Amino acid sequence: MHPLFLALFAVGFYPLYRAWLATRRTSLFHAVHWGIAAWLAWGVTLMDAVDSHPDPAAFLALSLTACAGVAVLGARRPHVAAWDFVVLGLLAVLLLPLLESMFLGARTLGVTRAGFLAAVLVVGLLNYLPTRFGPAAFLLGLGCAGELVGLLAPEPLPRGGEDYFVKLCWLAAPWLALVRVQSKNGPDELDMLWREFRDRWGFVWAQRIRGECNRAAVNNRWPWTLGWGGFCFDGSVDAATRAEAQRTLIASLKRFIAGDDAKK
Repeated sequence: MHPLFLALFAVGFYPLYRAWLATRRTSLFHAVHWGIAAWLAWGVTLMDAVDSHPDPAAFLALSLTACAGVAVLGARRPHVAAWDFVVLGLLAVLLLPLLESMFLGARTLGVTRAGFLAAVLVVGLLNYLPTRFGPAAFLLGLGCAGELVGLLAPEPLPRGGEDYFVKLCWLAAPWLALVRVQSKNGPDELDMLWREFRDRWGFVWAQRIRGECNRAAVNNRWPWTLGWGGFCFDGSVDAATRAEAQRTLIASLKRFIAGDDAKK
């Protein structure tokens, strides 16, 4: 194992620990654990412990990364625990080629199965591209693409600059995500609450919450709309209007964030 890669992998647990702390009282807590499992699998790929092709550790890491992305799509109470069984079923399907290779000695990882794995990975990564974590998702996507190409190659790819670049991409992704977390969320508390949710849960859930809030505003004839960047108020804004907008958003987020945390 390259000493630099070992050091980057070890310190990469710090951003994951920060994510674990930040999501303990949210429905994302389960997805973070899937992400930690994927990180551990990525670490195994650095050890070169198994001399076989395709690399089972890389295949497991890619599959767990895909599962972490799908876990976010079901991160809503009260169904978040049940969604874990869906993700486990997905993992079993993704790992079928690996199991067949280990127990039957047959290489069954073809274009179709690799394409399915790639599609699941893309869904999870695209969910975060429009958010603050877009650069980190793009970097992780480059790393996953490089590893997937290596799995599909008829022979093991030679180690060199390309292989080092692929590993550096996924090793740097957690730190880039942490850097993006430190950036300012919004001009005021209300927009910060919205953008915090948007960036953590991604495009799919953000669009769902936007739709709920905007339908409530239309039905009650409130003078505001919730855009991708935050709340847009029609004309002058008084304290009562802002309070109503905040109550509406917090009510929509109760399925994702504990009530006391949403008010912070």
